[in-house]
Amino acid sequence: MDPALLDGRWTHSSEEDHDGVSVYRREDFAFPPARGRRGVEFRPDGTFVEWLLGRGDAPEAAQPGRWQPTGTVSRVSGAPGRVVAATPDRLEIAWQE
Repeated sequence: MDPALLDGRWTHSSEEDHDGVSVYRREDFAFPPARGRRGVEFRPDGTFVEWLLGRGDAPEAAQPGRWQPTGTVSRVSGAPGRVVAATPDRLEIAWQE
């Protein structure tokens, strides 16, 4: 997997989740209406930020975690995860709950 594919902010597309895998899309994706959406962000320095729903359903950053070019994700707010698929417009993460 090319780590450059992960770079940036991704929004959770819960309608597409399948088989214990969470699907994320770029922010410019045509999402159906929702009260609020969580997301994730992969930064080039290896920082991973999980965007949770905050007050008024606005995105709010959780404590930063780390990610590795191999696709493993360590988050402070929950169980670790593993990127199972990545394309320029779609990201799939299996969270180990």
